[in-house]
Amino acid sequence: MQRQCVFIESNVDDCQQQVTQLLATFKSDKMLTIANTADVPQSIISHKQAQTQLGKEFDVIVFDGSINFSADSFGAIVGTLTAGGILFVLLAPSSKGLWLQRFKDIAQQYSFEHDDFYYLRQGQSLPILSLCSPNQLLPSQLDKTADQQQAVEAILKVVHGHRRRPLVISSDRGRGKSAALGMAAAELLLHGKQRLIVTAPSMATVDTLFEHAARLLPTAKVSAGHIELEQAEIKFVAPDLLLNSDLTADLLLVDEAAAIPSSMLDKLLHKFSRIVFATTLHGYEGTGRGFVVRFQQILDQATPNWRALQLSTPIRWAENDQLEAFSFEALLLNASPVADKLVADATVEACEFELIDRQLLLTDPQSLAELFGLMVLAHYRTRPSDLQMMLDRDDVSVVVMRYQGHIVASSWLIKEGELEQELAEQVYAGNRRLKGHLLPQSLLAHVGIPNAGSLRYQRIIRLAVHPAIQQRGIGQALLIKIEQQLKQDECDVLGASFAVSRELIKFWHKAGFTPSKFGIHQDDVSGSHAVMMLRASSSQGHDLIHDASQRFAEQWTYILPRDLKEVDSVLLIELSQCLSSLPRLLSHTEQQEILAFAHQQRGLEFSQYSLMHWLREQITQATFLQIEPQQQALCFKAILQQQSWSQLCEKLPYTGKKQALVALREVVRNLLKLNTLPDGK
Repeated sequence: MQRQCVFIESNVDDCQQQVTQLLATFKSDKMLTIANTADVPQSIISHKQAQTQLGKEFDVIVFDGSINFSADSFGAIVGTLTAGGILFVLLAPSSKGLWLQRFKDIAQQYSFEHDDFYYLRQGQSLPILSLCSPNQLLPSQLDKTADQQQAVEAILKVVHGHRRRPLVISSDRGRGKSAALGMAAAELLLHGKQRLIVTAPSMATVDTLFEHAARLLPTAKVSAGHIELEQAEIKFVAPDLLLNSDLTADLLLVDEAAAIPSSMLDKLLHKFSRIVFATTLHGYEGTGRGFVVRFQQILDQATPNWRALQLSTPIRWAENDQLEAFSFEALLLNASPVADKLVADATVEACEFELIDRQLLLTDPQSLAELFGLMVLAHYRTRPSDLQMMLDRDDVSVVVMRYQGHIVASSWLIKEGELEQELAEQVYAGNRRLKGHLLPQSLLAHVGIPNAGSLRYQRIIRLAVHPAIQQRGIGQALLIKIEQQLKQDECDVLGASFAVSRELIKFWHKAGFTPSKFGIHQDDVSGSHAVMMLRASSSQGHDLIHDASQRFAEQWTYILPRDLKEVDSVLLIELSQCLSSLPRLLSHTEQQEILAFAHQQRGLEFSQYSLMHWLREQITQATFLQIEPQQQALCFKAILQQQSWSQLCEKLPYTGKKQALVALREVVRNLLKLNTLPDGK
């Protein structure tokens, strides 16, 4: 039996009155209402709390989208409705924005084509509806489906088979993926395994896993994120804590892997020899298809004998469920970029630049799917709200490159800046924090540029090139076209803030962007530090970027040992090569200290100050890259990051302080041969 869906387009009071009367006739304790406010009874939750319901099951859900429709909360909650259940969606009569207009159009289409969908307007009465208990329709959750049994067997094989052969399990929502992980974990404990570690974006994500494991271990001691059976355990550990620990395990289970940065998954892959990754292909939890494409490259290189398994049989609802199909279409959860073969021959010269008219985009579903599918593939945390933002926000613009009509590259930009003087002064002073306006706010509050608030900015919030045609200059060509467009629009600064990587630093620097700020804290979402890079589009913008980049370069050697001590030196060296050169004339005393360290036995602690000021200039020069990579890292870690000898020797192949110090003196001598000391006399 299909799940049922009733859309009610009416004023708020009328909607709520009709639904309340109907709910009173249902005999179920599994009913939930999603409202627009948190100030409601316990049985009602706010849109912000919708994600906390993932993994739970309801017979009846009332989704109130009559005031502010949250695409993310709708995407989260639709998968919790069980077979035979009813979803009520309350809508305002007026369509505010293109996104809601499109949502209503698709809802009306489904109500016309499918018996279990209803679309009611003001004054129309509710149809006669009845609930059907899912227990009458589907097997008990304690029973494994054939898919789940296959998954459990594959997980057990990871533990009992050869090392370093990870398993990747993927499925759409409602296929019992997390339940299978829990069942397998319980079996492993019963078979004598001592420690299983579970990690995921949050502990709430793995509630289902622990619930199913606990059902099969009735004598175990169960607490939040922990199951203990005699001396054995299943334990949840957050990804960042796990990477910074010395924990070992018989098996690591990574649930909703698509919502964890690939860089962190790569580290987990090298840290644990027996590991299972599970991810949702289409759904709120993450973007599984993009994960598979990106992470497969890492798996192929690190563990070429990895295995893949996909679950297809739904356990919460019937096969060919139309509500699932509706959510995929309305939220574009199944959006994909154009097929590789259709754009394989694309070149820069054959591509055409276009500023997207979003109104026309609604009448071109192929382009919309290609556009959003490209972003889903490129950005691992793309959500339904991103589609809503792209279609509805007036300050967002979308540009694309087309090849033979197909979208092969795209960028989303958002307007920022032109802040009132008083507001800008408050931000600069640290008394105000704005929602949005990331570029001017960072330049004011963090970089310390007093006039940054008055300029006009365009911030690139998304940029993607089709995977089949990357490394052909199409992304660079798109940025050039964007800059030309911005000059016509009288913009001062084009900028971007992104999770830093060597490849991205090279890409943006090649396009003429200059580093202006490096985040000193790791981002909760990406697990990486963020870097802000800017490019001028006017003379005012040029002056601002000159000031910002100079200030950044001046502060670089100060923040390295204080805030970036543990960051990969290879990454920092790449960024240093983009910095403005700041020659500093060394005093005669400083020169003598450097020479005495390099050619004699003067201690590092007594020469560090002089070496640091000298090296600040060296790391911005191409000649620094002429020395061996290991020597570059040693020099950077010891002098600029000021790591301890024990820290340094953990990453580099030195037996201890004595050997590393000898090597460091040699590095300094090599650099002195490449660059003479600036004489300050």
